[in-house]
Amino acid sequence: MFAVRLFDVISFLASLYIAMARTLVLISGGNQGLGYEAAKSLLSQSDNYHIIIGGRVLAKATAAAESLRSVHGGASLSAIQLDITDNTSVDAAAAQVDSQYGRLDILVNNAAIYLINREPVRDALRDSLATNVTGTASLTEAMLPLLQKSQSPRIVFVSTSMGSLNLNTDPSFPSYGDYAMEYRVTKAALNMLLVLYSNKLKNIKVIGVDPGFCATNVIGDPEQLRKMGAMEPEVGAQFIASVVKGDNDEHAGRLVGMTGIIPW
Repeated sequence: MFAVRLFDVISFLASLYIAMARTLVLISGGNQGLGYEAAKSLLSQSDNYHIIIGGRVLAKATAAAESLRSVHGGASLSAIQLDITDNTSVDAAAAQVDSQYGRLDILVNNAAIYLINREPVRDALRDSLATNVTGTASLTEAMLPLLQKSQSPRIVFVSTSMGSLNLNTDPSFPSYGDYAMEYRVTKAALNMLLVLYSNKLKNIKVIGVDPGFCATNVIGDPEQLRKMGAMEPEVGAQFIASVVKGDNDEHAGRLVGMTGIIPW
């Protein structure tokens, strides 16, 4: 009994130290792809971050955190079970962050799905909206009370120029076409979500980031994507990390890409 209580005290003190000494960052879908690489980029640039890796499967999120810790020996990391399409999971994640740290400084809304050749369209669109829009809004709402306890809160939406109405009507746009309809529609909705949160949350920096066309297994076979001109995930992730750090704060309320503001 004494040993258990001592462990609880040590865990509490460790969480208290992290909350006081570091910037707390939660990355949804942080166990793979751009989320994982963004965490790696942040940790390589500063030891001031404590990164919470959110993943649908806790074991995978934990493995990702351990992998990052093996690369960056002194890195401060933890893992949390987080399925943004599951209200119970979202609420439990918010309660856990609150219990352990009492606040959240930066929320990176990275979790998303990209369905390929999924039929029928109505089911693919419904599932895409559930994750890319409704789930993202659900997580944002759950974390707002914790963000409002931060001295410098920030919400980063990982989006894409493929959700731009302007660009999708321009035949010269590199991604012009009618493929990936579900993904484009949901990212257009996500862009509106970030605009409305930016309008609503005057005390929180809200910004969208387009990491560009990257070779991740989230959207297909990485080798095939590279042959199509996709960048290495590390490149897009470094840009996400720069936005997380505040390097593009002058573009708050907008979607920013590597070449500047992405038109709506």
